[in-house]
Formats: sequence, structure tokens, C-alpha cells
Amino acid sequence: MESTAAGTRTWLAETDGDLDVFRSLVAQETDAGDYPSAERVERNVLLYDSDRLRRLAATAEGRRNVQSELVRALLDGPGIVVLKGAFPDAAVVDRASETFDALIEEERANGAARGDHFAEPGANDRVWNALEKMAVRAPEVFADYYAGDMPALIAEAWLGPSYQVTSQINVVNPGGAAQSVHRDYHLGFLPQERAAAYPAHVHRLSPVLTLQGAVAHCDMPVESGPTLYLPHS
Repeated sequence: MESTAAGTRTWLAETDGDLDVFRSLVAQETDAGDYPSAERVERNVLLYDSDRLRRLAATAEGRRNVQSELVRALLDGPGIVVLKGAFPDAAVVDRASETFDALIEEERANGAARGDHFAEPGANDRVWNALEKMAVRAPEVFADYYAGDMPALIAEAWLGPSYQVTSQINVVNPGGAAQSVHRDYHLGFLPQERAAAYPAHVHRLSPVLTLQGAVAHCDMPVESGPTLYLPHS
């Protein structure tokens, strides 16, 4: 009996999932009162005004308080936040877009189209390791773009100091297939049989070792096919 109990605690299987528990999780409502620094809640997602966060985080104590709230939102809350106006100078984002567009065209011309976990090569525009490629191609643009204070604020809050940044470009073209349902961390992309090979404590640890973020380089209405996120999941 001890061996069976230990095995249940140590290893996970697809049959361990409980849909009723999952439904109860995603049925939660985000309470704006629990997050005083947030501007508002929209569709269960916390929206923050970056200029306000900058003022609140102007002191060491204020920065720690803001970061604590962001961690609570990610760990125990909806698991997603939006930082409005994270890049106060839109020209920085526009220059990055121009560089990314050039990288996409270059890889197309070289026949280096890449696939990913939900689309075949050539279906969408995907550039892996975009961070290094931008640094080599346009170092000034790279320095301005990746020096953003708001991405640093939340990354430091979640990961601590000395975190490492990676960056990929993903442009879903008209008519492109929808993404497969997945969790955006190391084990979240694995097939069930491979994920089951990792013990339960690794599954619990993996999400806190990475922070996924996206920068909207243009308007992204629903018609443009943005990623759908399920708060509290």
C-alpha cells in the first residue's frame, strides 16, 4: 500500500485530471479589490497602467510592493496581467517591428521557414532566437527594445535577478490554423506520454522557472487571431 500511495504522489497520468475541479478553477472571478495597483479587471484579466506602476515603484519599498502584487496575480490569481503602455516610446516598438519584418523576409528568401508546435513550416512566419538575430542585425534597436522597464519589473518579480531573456517571432497569417491547447512552460508542450515521464514535483516546479510574455506591436482585435488565454487555469 505504501508503494502505491507513493507512486500516486510521485507520478502523474492523464487519468489523474478532474474536469469538475478544472471547471471550478476557471469559474473563479478576479476581484479587483485584491489588486489595488490594477486599473481594472476585464474578462477576468488584470489590466495595469504602466505609468502608474512606474510611480508606485519609484522607491525600493514601492517596487517590492508592486512586484508582490504581480506575483500574487500570476501565482494565485488569474495567472495573466496586461501592462498597458509598457513601452512609452512607440517608436522603439516600431523600429523593432521593422527589424523583425526584415528577419522574416530574410528567412523566407533563404528558404529557412520554421514550424512549431501547432503549424507546419511556411504556414506562419516564425523566427526562432529572434533576440540574438536582432542583436546582430540592429544592435541599437536591440538595446532600446530589450531595455524596457516594465518587462524587467515583472520578470524580476517572478524569476528574481539575473534572469535570462529569450525571444521568438510568431506571425499567424490569414487562414492559419489555430494553436493546439497548451501550457506555456517547458513541460507544457510535450506529448502526454513524454510529460508523464517527469515526476509530479518537476511539473509543479517548471512553471515558476519561466515567465511567458508577449508584446503587441500593433492593434490585435479578435479578428486578427490573437492567442486565447483561459484565466485561472
